[in-house]
Amino acid sequence: MSERIYYNKLIWDNVPDIIRKKGKECEVRELTDEEFDIELLKKVEEEASALPETTSRQELIDELADIVTVLEYIKSRRGITELEIADALERHVHKRGRFEKKYFLVWSSDSAYVTNEKAKTVVRLTIPDEDTGGVTAEAEPVAPPSTKSK
Repeated sequence: MSERIYYNKLIWDNVPDIIRKKGKECEVRELTDEEFDIELLKKVEEEASALPETTSRQELIDELADIVTVLEYIKSRRGITELEIADALERHVHKRGRFEKKYFLVWSSDSAYVTNEKAKTVVRLTIPDEDTGGVTAEAEPVAPPSTKSK
């Protein structure tokens, strides 16, 4: 009896051949254009999630190359030009800056700040004003809002 592991994800073109060369079986299907566009967007997250697991410079380079490849496909399919990306980068830097100061946000009282992180839980603490006296702070885990801050 053979084991089946269901992945249900976009894969690189040579993966079926790699699996079959090992004497294993697999089932693939060709995606529609609409499905492909959706799966490409998911693939960015999948490929990016591998970055923290890299243990060598070469692994990091390989993972970055995977991400760039997926991004190039997305840009091509959506007709996004290098000029449009350059303009967006300029706007982004003007509004939010870069990472030169290496800031790490521990907490903020700005409830309007929105994160687009999916993997982390945002913990919202309600801390009483000093003049209200001995009320204990309450922690309430909340899912990050789905709206992105731009």
